[in-house]
Amino acid sequence: MNLKTHSISKTILNSPSRFKKEEQKYIQSLLDIIKEKYEVIFNFDELGDLLLSICRINDFDVIKAQGKKLFIKEENVLRWIDNKLIPNTVIMNIGDEDVIRLLIFCIEITYQMFEGGTKATVTQKGFRERRRTFESILVDQFVGKLGEIMVKKFFEEKFFTKIELDWEISRQIEKYRNDIVNAKKKVSIKTSPSLGGVWAEADLGYDYGISVKSSVPQPTLLQFFIEVCGFSRLLDFAEIKIPSSDERFKNYLREMRNRIKNYKCGEIQTKLKGFIQGYFKTSEYKPVKEGQTLQYLGKVRETRYLVPINELRYTLEDWRRFLNEIGLLRK
Repeated sequence: MNLKTHSISKTILNSPSRFKKEEQKYIQSLLDIIKEKYEVIFNFDELGDLLLSICRINDFDVIKAQGKKLFIKEENVLRWIDNKLIPNTVIMNIGDEDVIRLLIFCIEITYQMFEGGTKATVTQKGFRERRRTFESILVDQFVGKLGEIMVKKFFEEKFFTKIELDWEISRQIEKYRNDIVNAKKKVSIKTSPSLGGVWAEADLGYDYGISVKSSVPQPTLLQFFIEVCGFSRLLDFAEIKIPSSDERFKNYLREMRNRIKNYKCGEIQTKLKGFIQGYFKTSEYKPVKEGQTLQYLGKVRETRYLVPINELRYTLEDWRRFLNEIGLLRK
């Protein structure tokens, strides 16, 4: 059978914006297929970046090379959607119990970092030694831990197994803390907002690494306050305090109310998506040394495990085996 293909330039794989521009019609056709077949709505950038990632790493053998030309095998892309993307996509409402728990946790740990209540610092190595703002740390904490609650929901819905996450805020920076507290093996869950990335990672000292890509609408934290009525109360307070004669700020307040008019107070609308890429056993790989350069990642800033996403285990049978191995599912 001859698979339907279309050609792409090798150079566009280095540029997410160019890739999505040149593949706009194809990406839109995939969005329509997913919406009609699965009743799942992705936005253009989400699917465009995820498609870019599998083209970069040739997951599901979606790329065929002929000389200097590359061709996308469209049937294989559909197979990736059917077998990996949709089954491993988790969608959560920002009003979900664990999402609210995550927000409270992130606010508290960020306050403690600034107050010195935890040994975690505001100038960590991974952020090039620059002092970060409260807001940037809060967002980093939220996105970084979001994958954990996505994995928890995935396992609980697919396998009805109990997953306990680590919500403790320690005064010490402890290496090798288990992201799944009730697992018998050390499990690292890493979340990346870079949907076009091709590397799964885990720190040294862990037995398993789980890779999650997250799609977090901007500005998510502001959406929390809009949808739980906090933002409207701020506007009410501002209207009381600012004199009615101040036309400039009255206009600002009017524009802000117009901006949130589609959100009813107390009605949670915003969704968060997690794309669970799969897992790997660290015993099957060697750590990548600090200073090495990897394609689509750049220079490695810290020695750790880095595994191409097309080598991850992701099927339901793989996940069942994983849960057995970490002691959370009976055979």
